[in-house]
Order: sequence, then C-alpha cells, then structure tokens
Amino acid sequence: MTWKIALFIAAACVPLAQNAYYTTFAFTILIAFVLAQSWDWVAGEMGYVNLGHYCFYGIGAYAFAIVLVGKYPVAAALLFALLATACAAAVFAFPLLRLRGDYFAFGTLALLPLAEVMALNLVPITNGSDGIVLPPENVLTRAYFIALGACLATAVVTWRLSFIRFGYALRSIRNDEEVAEVMGIRILPVKVAVIVLSAAFAGLAGGIQAWQMSFIDPGTVFGLNVALVPVAMALLGGSGLLWGPLIGVLLLASMQQWLLVNVKGYQATIYGTVILLIGRFMPGGLLRAGWVRERPWLRGLTREHHERIVHRVAPSTADDAVRGLPIARREVDRTRPLLECRETTMAFGGNVAVNKVNLRIGQGEIVGLVGANGSGKTTLFNCISKVHEPRGGDLLLDGVSLKGRRRDEVSRLGVGRTYQIPRPLGDMTVQENIAVPLMFGTEPLAPRAALEQAREFIAYAGLEARLADRADALSLQERKALEFARALACKPKLLLVDEVASGLTPAEIRRFVAHIRDVRDRYGITVIWVEHIFSALAQVVDRVVVLEQGQVIADGPLDEVVRDERVLRTYLGGAAPKPADAHA
Repeated sequence: MTWKIALFIAAACVPLAQNAYYTTFAFTILIAFVLAQSWDWVAGEMGYVNLGHYCFYGIGAYAFAIVLVGKYPVAAALLFALLATACAAAVFAFPLLRLRGDYFAFGTLALLPLAEVMALNLVPITNGSDGIVLPPENVLTRAYFIALGACLATAVVTWRLSFIRFGYALRSIRNDEEVAEVMGIRILPVKVAVIVLSAAFAGLAGGIQAWQMSFIDPGTVFGLNVALVPVAMALLGGSGLLWGPLIGVLLLASMQQWLLVNVKGYQATIYGTVILLIGRFMPGGLLRAGWVRERPWLRGLTREHHERIVHRVAPSTADDAVRGLPIARREVDRTRPLLECRETTMAFGGNVAVNKVNLRIGQGEIVGLVGANGSGKTTLFNCISKVHEPRGGDLLLDGVSLKGRRRDEVSRLGVGRTYQIPRPLGDMTVQENIAVPLMFGTEPLAPRAALEQAREFIAYAGLEARLADRADALSLQERKALEFARALACKPKLLLVDEVASGLTPAEIRRFVAHIRDVRDRYGITVIWVEHIFSALAQVVDRVVVLEQGQVIADGPLDEVVRDERVLRTYLGGAAPKPADAHA
C-alpha cells in the first residue's frame, strides 16, 4: 500500500516541475489509463469485447465542449459530459446486447463511423468538419489534477469490483451466461450497468482532454486510428488483471513517444508489429507470461482475481461435514405436488424433443428419469429450469406457473440443477463457484458471508482440499461434486440432477446416493435424477419415469417399470434386469 501512495504522490507532483512537456505526457497517460481500464470492466471482467469504447470518449468530448462554449462552468460541463455519455450508452446497450461474441465486437465497432458521420452532419450542434474551438486559456495544470482524480476513481472502482456482488456477477457472466442465470443472476441489468459505467468514465476522460486540447473535430475524437489504442494497451498488459491496463498504458505510451521522436513515418507499422508479437507469443498479455510470473519482484502484479481474494476467508474445519448444510428444513406434504408438467412441449424446428408431457412430482419425492439417448430427458430439465421456453403447455412449481419466467426467477422460486457435462465457472475458485448462488438467492448474502457459508457446502461435497483451487483444475469427478454442491447452494425446493453418477467409482456412487437421500430426508428437497445406472437409482428412488421420443411411456416403482413391455422393447433391449441387478 505504501508504494501505491508514493506513486500517487509522485504523479501529483509532476506539474510542480513546471515542464509543459512532462506534464502533457503524464496527462496523456492518465487519460489513457481511464480509457483502458474502463474498457476492461466490460472486456476483462464481463468478457464482452467492446471495440466502440472510444465512441463514448468522443460523445463526452462533444458534450463537454458544447456546454463550455455555452458559457457554463467547467464542473457543469464535466457533469453533463458524464451524464450524456451514460445516457447514450444505455440507449446503445439494449440493441447491442442482443449480440454476443464476435458479433457484439463488430457491432460496437460500427458505433465509431456512425458517431463520426453524425458529428459531421449535425452542423448546428457540432459545427461539422470545422470542429469546436473552446475558450482559449492555459488549463493544463487544472486539467491534469482533474484527470488524476478521475484516474484515482477508476482505480478504486476496479479494486472494489473484486469484492462486491456486482463484480462476481460480471465474472460469472464471463464464464457462462446460462449458468449465471440458473444460479439466480439477472444478467441483463448487470450487463447494461457495466456498459453505462464504462462509458461514463470514457466520456469523463473525453471531456477532460477536450478541455486540455481546446479544440475537437470528428476525426480527432472518433477516428479509428486512435480508437483502438486503449484496447491495445489493456490487452498488452493483461486484460482482466488488476494491474494489466496500467502496465500496458505505461509501456505503449512510452513506446509511442519514442517512436514519434526517433522513427518518423514508421510508427504505426512498428506499433502494430509489437501488438501482433504480443498476441502470438504472450496471449493473455504481458503479465500472464511465464517468465514474468517467475520473477518474485513482479509476481504481485500478475495475480489473478482469485489469488487476491480467497485468503480473506478462514480455512474450513473438520466439523463442517458434521454440521450439515445451512438450508432450512422444508416440511413436505406427500399428497401435494411440487412440480406439475401439463402438456409440456418443446420442439426445435421440426424435431419435437418433449411431446405433451404430463407429469406430477410430489413434495419430498425422489424420482428417477430414464430413457434412451435423445429421449428428451435433458430437454425436459432445460424446460423446467427455463434454459428453454416450452413451445406449449405449462409447468407449475408449488402451484406457481413458470410460463414466461426468466431463468433467474425460476432459480429463486426454488429450482437448482446440475448439468450432464459439468459447467463450472472455470477461472473462479471452488469456493467462489459455491458462493455465487448464495449471493443471488432469495436471501442474498454479502460476498464475504457467502464465501464463509460456501465452506459448509464444500465440506459436504468432500472438496475441502480444493477450496482455493480454480474450478477448471478439478478432475471430472470433482467437477460433478462441485456442481452438486453449487446446485444445493441455490437452496432449492426442487433439485434436478443430470447423470452425476456416470464415471464415478462404486464407492463414489454410494456416497452420492447417500447425499441424495440425505437432502430429501433432512431438508425436504424434492429430487428428479436423470441416470443410466439402474443400480444407483434402485438404492434411493421412490419411482421411475421413462421417456421415449419425448413422451412418458412408463411411470411407477422401479420393479414394475423394468418389467413393462414397452420399456423392455425400447430402452432395456428386450430383457428385464434381474432383481439383484436392479437393486445392486
């Protein structure tokens, strides 16, 4: 912390040297940092590459200039620049967020020529190609200190994102949007909020620099030749790392100055070559390069988010598994249904995956859902958890219709699930994976409390030794245990378990079966379990439902279902398992 304060004091002392060149260069670095770091909130934290970020810088510059020329105070002009940019970002966000991946990136890139054309044509407001001349005065020192304040605010926001619920929502979206929603995160407001926040800081930077330059025109503030520089700076240092954008800004800004003085005419070529080499040989940025991480004096700059967070929570104790889970006991009435499928239908084009399914799952039941591959089991799970919106019929959970409800709403109504192929939040720790649904459930916890409570679910799943490890470092069996614990952390009424036993050893299967029985008996959780291993189902299920081509062909106790003629013909291959096999 001491050296951070020293760095800030050193930056504050630059104007005292009374050297206009040094002050201007340092001012440029401050503005570039605000732009690069605010861009990284969207790209590094949420995983959306916004190539049009510089457009908001230009909007802020014009908004500031128009108000200042109108004889309003500088403070009012800066406030207007910030607010105008935030409003513009909110308007752009809704259509742009319908796009993902490369489509989002190129959609945002189109903002730059659009804004430049508008600035050229809205002559009564922008003065067209002639640009806007601001009142002539020497404002470099004042602009510098305002830029320093904006830089400090940017750094504080970046640091706080590591510890607040909003930051965890962003990182969850970056890893897997669908899983984030299924855990209870309403992702659209989060995505809009971070784009608006990012744009507001870019607009503020544009207003400050417009004041310092005393002149702006469309090419200066919307030109593609300068628009991608902050992006390159963040990528060079290490997008998503706390210090990545700052390191990239310092290196590239210094290189730009050297090129301007020493290599006239080839600056852009050399600049582009350096960026290409970084992308080829150091993907992820300079601070993620192995040789940098091996240097003890640089290691503090290279830490990922989870390496800075997990130490804040005490390690688990041996008593956690004995205490059980922090889930309130749900009193169940076996005569009442928890889930009702009424003519539930789901089709993909001409392929009907779930065909008018009528199903009633009682409170506190453990139901096995089986069928051949492609019979519609996982699709039915996706309909219940609203990964897919059914094309027909209805679903009722505890008497409440799920029609038209979002995934996060269904999660908070009491549905938790696992996936057939585990989908952990890969670059977050085991502890964070479990803590996220605790932060966004019906009774959301603060991040620190959620991380603490997550230890109890981790102990229950037998993953205490992996608490601080990244989820993508786990074995397949450990990932399945993590997903089971994460689904329980949603504190569900209904737990959807999708082929968790596949690939487990007999001992691991017995332990998992014991967990299924325990969460029903101790907490009153209703379970629907998709599984191909009959011996696992036989140990715990109350009844079995068989699907074939999206339709229910059998529903009853396991002993009866395995002797049903249609089940024998379509699923079991014509021979019923012996009783010893079914209950092994």
